[in-house]
Amino acid sequence: MKRTIALALSALMALALFAGCGSEPAAEETPSAEPEMTADERAALYADAITAARDDEANEAYGVMKTGDEIGDMYYQVLGFTAEDVEAMAISVSLINVQAYGVAVVMPAEGRAEAVEAGLQAFMENQQASFQNYLADQYEIALSARLETLDDGTVVMVMCEGQDTVFDAIVSAIEAA
Repeated sequence: MKRTIALALSALMALALFAGCGSEPAAEETPSAEPEMTADERAALYADAITAARDDEANEAYGVMKTGDEIGDMYYQVLGFTAEDVEAMAISVSLINVQAYGVAVVMPAEGRAEAVEAGLQAFMENQQASFQNYLADQYEIALSARLETLDDGTVVMVMCEGQDTVFDAIVSAIEAA
């Protein structure tokens, strides 16, 4: 009986060894069918996602800038990170402090995710402090802002009316690409 079990186990092990020979690579070893997006392609995707997520009024009032455009240092200062912290991004930010508004979709440069997240968190906190004793409705918008990092490393910050709807639309557009 022991001999039969030993022979059966030996046969199974031999089959397992032979099954591994000449088989196709595991899913994780298979090269991706789609090449990685370039920074310009990613920035264009982000800009299109922001535009599609907003209504016509917001699109008219707040332009979208992306990497590759002439983005002034003042935008980076307001957002709390530098151009070197970013691989690709699209932003739409109000520099005039009468409305709590800012949308940023950023792929941080390698090793710079914390700097980007910290900068955007500081932007949100600054907006909250600015409106706390000034405009109650804008303060509520600032408090409801969302900042999340997606599975692919993209950092998304949305501070505007209907932020959940805008956020979800942006994320859906990015994930569909």
